[in-house]
Amino acid sequence: MKTCIIQPRNGSGSRKAGRLICLAVAALIPGGSVVAEMRVWEDKSGNAVRGEYIREQFGSLELRQPDGSLHSIPLAELSAQDTDYLRTRIPPEIEVQVRTQKRPKERNKNASRARFEQFSDEINVVTARVEVRKKSSAAFTGTLRAEVYLIGEEVATDDYRLSGKAAENVQFTGDNEGLFTFENAADFRVYEEYNKLQIRGAEYAGYLVIILDSMGRTLAVETDISWMTEEKADAVRKFHVDSFFDENGRKRSVPRPLYYDSRIEF
Repeated sequence: MKTCIIQPRNGSGSRKAGRLICLAVAALIPGGSVVAEMRVWEDKSGNAVRGEYIREQFGSLELRQPDGSLHSIPLAELSAQDTDYLRTRIPPEIEVQVRTQKRPKERNKNASRARFEQFSDEINVVTARVEVRKKSSAAFTGTLRAEVYLIGEEVATDDYRLSGKAAENVQFTGDNEGLFTFENAADFRVYEEYNKLQIRGAEYAGYLVIILDSMGRTLAVETDISWMTEEKADAVRKFHVDSFFDENGRKRSVPRPLYYDSRIEF
């Protein structure tokens, strides 16, 4: 289960002018890490206890046993196998920040000018810079997955278009000092249809960023599209680039040019 909080920006009432943050709260523990499954933990002496991860605190691993009682194992005494599990499978507390930049696309100066003069179009390139920061001090040598989706809104319809999609493996190392950064870009083109009856194409609508742990569980969702919910985000993840969909996350067909809708039958 997740909770989503929409934070409007600058008091705008636009359906796109919100900031939606979703966190897997039912699976969260203090510090923001996802609770691992109930499992057997061992110390170096072979003493075993069944429990689920709660937290690391004061140099010890704290577990909750099936009866609800708490049990601590000093980290220095934890078995090598369980130490590896702790460092690679228990994700840290993270913070996600997304910055976008829009700029006009540079034309090929060597291309024939006439090629572009027959259409009245505008192409903008939107680049999303995603920063994933590890906030907790506990060591984490595992890998998280970051997915970013750039979404456009069709100017001729109420539908949306998945214009860009990318995924990165997030690792926190000494070199990046706990801050993993990557970028994804997509083109957004608005143009005059050849029959000069309609403006077509898609304008940039917003981004969707999802962070998952090694088990595929959602750690965080960051988006500036106010109607984006958990279910709709899951639907968007299944689409390929250039797919069309509505605000309910349902796939739509490619918008037809007005020319084909205005033919005269004799």
